[in-house]
Amino acid sequence: MEKRKMIINGADVDAFDGSVLEIINPANGEIVSTIPDADVQDVNSAVQAALSGFSIWRRTPAKTRSNVLHKAADLMRKRIDEIAITITSEMGKPYKRAKSEVSGSAELYDYFAEEGIRLSGDIPQINHSNEQVLVFKEPVGVVGAITPSNYPIALLTWKLGAALACGCSVIAKPDEHSPSAALFLGKVFLEAGLPNGVFNIITGTGRKAGSILVAHPEVRKIAFTGSTEIGQEVAASASRTCKRVSLELGGQCPAIVMGDVIIDDMLSEFVEQTYNNSGQYCYRINRAYVHADVYNEFIEKLTKAVSKLKVGQGQDPETDLGPLVHQGIMDGVLCHIEDAIKKGARIRFGGSRLVKGDYQYGFFIEPTIIEDANHTMLLMQEETFGPVLGIQKIYSLREGIDLANDSRYGLAAYVFTRDGSLGLQASREIESGSVWVNHIHKAYEVAPFGGMKQSGYGREKSKYGLDEYLELKAVYLSLPNIE
Repeated sequence: MEKRKMIINGADVDAFDGSVLEIINPANGEIVSTIPDADVQDVNSAVQAALSGFSIWRRTPAKTRSNVLHKAADLMRKRIDEIAITITSEMGKPYKRAKSEVSGSAELYDYFAEEGIRLSGDIPQINHSNEQVLVFKEPVGVVGAITPSNYPIALLTWKLGAALACGCSVIAKPDEHSPSAALFLGKVFLEAGLPNGVFNIITGTGRKAGSILVAHPEVRKIAFTGSTEIGQEVAASASRTCKRVSLELGGQCPAIVMGDVIIDDMLSEFVEQTYNNSGQYCYRINRAYVHADVYNEFIEKLTKAVSKLKVGQGQDPETDLGPLVHQGIMDGVLCHIEDAIKKGARIRFGGSRLVKGDYQYGFFIEPTIIEDANHTMLLMQEETFGPVLGIQKIYSLREGIDLANDSRYGLAAYVFTRDGSLGLQASREIESGSVWVNHIHKAYEVAPFGGMKQSGYGREKSKYGLDEYLELKAVYLSLPNIE
């Protein structure tokens, strides 16, 4: 069992009062590490360190900041196995996917390193004699980055990379169920040459350490990824000190499958986007609206494909789906399945917790397909943070779009049709921050990511993501006459 420490001002520290939390491997119930359970004294120390770090980092040349980000990316690649093993042991993600998360994050640090160099202000051409206006872009200040358990490196990278490229300092509060990857990242950046205090990491619960961080008057921005309910609390608390806030919240993402599709051409991507990470990510396909012309064929082929997915320990190279991260997530998923059955849906495949043999001490759920679903069911209205798909039959694209928009969420959506013009028109009408038409690519670093409605506000990644960490300042110059 590892005893982890927080990183404040470049030093490894315990909680001020010595309290700790235990980290459980969700695959077998074993304690893999302990972390400090931070309180107000620890958050205050981190804020003071971040303020000192900010005074240095904001004045550091953009090229120097870029070099540090590039070096950190290189170090991540060299330590990819160690970081990936940590992710697998704390949140159950299959090892091959954990490595992919680390390598993808390293690529994103390289991207932010280059975007930071390209930042620029503006000089409006007002054409007034003896006057000139300059528009500066300045780093917002100390950033609190609060991230969930499902992608412990990637979701922190989206915030940290942009903030550092802009000249901000950061205090990260990773989820208490899988914090160690973030702590590894802290060591990587120190080795890459980041000054002490620029990147600090506190550990503990969101209700205590996270809440204190959000409310702290010296923190200028909060970047939060998590549930809509907690995000609403974060926004309300941050508003009391007029903080900048970006929220990437829950998703209940629809896929519309029209009757003209060739199912074999899109099925593997559909399965990947539905069951990857055991369904524990915000822009997975949660609900599918399938045209009556292909409804039966689609379900038959989907069932055959899903039946081949292997549920198991993350260290097993053959594993496709690992465990859910903790008991609370598992209970919520089982609740959605039970609710759908009570309201008339049918389980086509899966539907149960795995409890025998190697599964008995972990939070394993079968990949599940539920047919004949409708909007009275939680499965089709609330985020199901697990490997469960609800399917409803439709008879037109208009019906599919209306059902897709019948949600308080608006993070991502998917449309499958061989008619490209209809796909484009559907993407314009669907209320979500991202729409994939026909093929499902990864969310590229050059494209902004974020939600509409109760899926949050603000954008991450891309050049637009950097704007979340910058303040605009107008400077008015009075110029002398030239005789």
